[in-house]
Amino acid sequence: MEIWAHQGRSEIDELGNSFKNFIASYRLGISGIETDVCFTADWKAIIYHPGSTKPDLTHLTWPVISNSIFNVMDLYSFLDLATTLNDLRFCIDIKQDSLYLVEIVVKAVTDRRLQNRVYLTAFQCQIPGFGLESNAGLLLHAKEINPTIKTHMIAVWPSNIIKLVKKYRLNAISFGWLPDSFISKWLFKLLVFDEYKLRDQIMEVQKMGVKVWAGIFNKEDDLVYFIKSGVDGIFTDRPLELKRLLQCYE
Repeated sequence: MEIWAHQGRSEIDELGNSFKNFIASYRLGISGIETDVCFTADWKAIIYHPGSTKPDLTHLTWPVISNSIFNVMDLYSFLDLATTLNDLRFCIDIKQDSLYLVEIVVKAVTDRRLQNRVYLTAFQCQIPGFGLESNAGLLLHAKEINPTIKTHMIAVWPSNIIKLVKKYRLNAISFGWLPDSFISKWLFKLLVFDEYKLRDQIMEVQKMGVKVWAGIFNKEDDLVYFIKSGVDGIFTDRPLELKRLLQCYE
């Protein structure tokens, strides 16, 4: 099973999305790193999750950020690093609903010939109040620019992931519930009806050559639930804990 480090974290208490995090996770021997991309106030593409710091760096210009205490990489520096990390794969989550941002990321990935190792990520749809910034229409736009680019959708309503894969021509799809949210967990299990239907859908999508992932999960019972579900991989802030559990269940 694939282990994906959420925001490149090797430990749950790290801020994430930094060069230090990416290198530490790489040294753990994991499968991939998930990270975020967005614009600064002056349209510089940076590796950053909006709202994760105070001040929010999306409201600042790149020169100000570069001379601040924040250790933030721009998109191009990150992709240059990615070319050196052997066969490690990357999910780049488009954190703003911007076709222009997609175009910049696709070109940068294509120029570095990273299409086989990078997945562009977006949510299925936007939900007010939940901080889901992007939507899957961006992924179709990415395919229009470069049909060989890999795309990954985070399914908000995973009642029929087979239909979503076909509609958006995905290379990967993931699903789960919001961390530490009983309501989100309850809604997820209501939508997929039961574990048997979930496994059937996972297997059908995998037969189509599409990856099925789960995340973001850190609690042992959640990690075990998806290990048993047959997904191809899990996004987590605790990659070492997931490695330990996989030794027990695989």
